[in-house]
Amino acid sequence: MTETNARIGALATEALGFFVDAVERVPAGSWDEPSNLGEWSVRELVGHVTGSATKIAVLLEGGQTWGTPSEPADWVCDDPAAKLREIGGRIERALPNADLEAPRPSPAGEMPLHEALAFPMADLAMHAWDLHRSCGRRAELPEGLREFCQALIDSVPEQMMRRPGAFGPATTPPEGAGDTDRLMAYLGRSVS
Repeated sequence: MTETNARIGALATEALGFFVDAVERVPAGSWDEPSNLGEWSVRELVGHVTGSATKIAVLLEGGQTWGTPSEPADWVCDDPAAKLREIGGRIERALPNADLEAPRPSPAGEMPLHEALAFPMADLAMHAWDLHRSCGRRAELPEGLREFCQALIDSVPEQMMRRPGAFGPATTPPEGAGDTDRLMAYLGRSVS
C-alpha cells in the first residue's frame, strides 16, 4: 500500500468510525425525530450518509457511482451500524490495490480517485457532527478529520458553497467557539 493510500485509508476509516459511533448512540425513539438539518429526520440523515459511505466503497472498487449526493428518501435498515461496518470492510479490502490517480466521475466532472473521494469522506465526518447534534450531544471532529474537512471547504469557491442544494448561509458561532464549531457555523449549522 502506498503512503497516499494509507493516509486516505486512515482518514476514511476514522471518518466512518466517527459516524458509526454517532449511529450507535442514537436513542431508540429518536430515529424519526427531525435532525438538525431540518428537512431530514435522523433516519434520513443516516440514510444519506450511508449512501456517501457506499460511494467511497464503489469508487475504490472501480464501479460506477451516481453524480449527485445520495438521497435518504426510502432508506430503511434494521441495524445501520452493522451496515456501515460492512461498507467499511469493502473499503478496507479495496483500498490497498486502488489506483488513487485513476480517473473517476464526480459531481464536478472526472477527476483522480483521491479527489473524488474527498467529498464523500468529508460528508461522513461533518454529518457525524450533525447526528451527534441532532441527538442533543456536542461533538468535536477529530483533529485530522477537521483539518481535512477545513482544507476541502477552503478549496471550494464561495459561490459553489452557497448554491442551492449545497450549504446554507454561514451562521455566527458563539464567542470562544472551537475549531469544529467555527467550521460547522461556516457551513450554515447552528452551533449555539
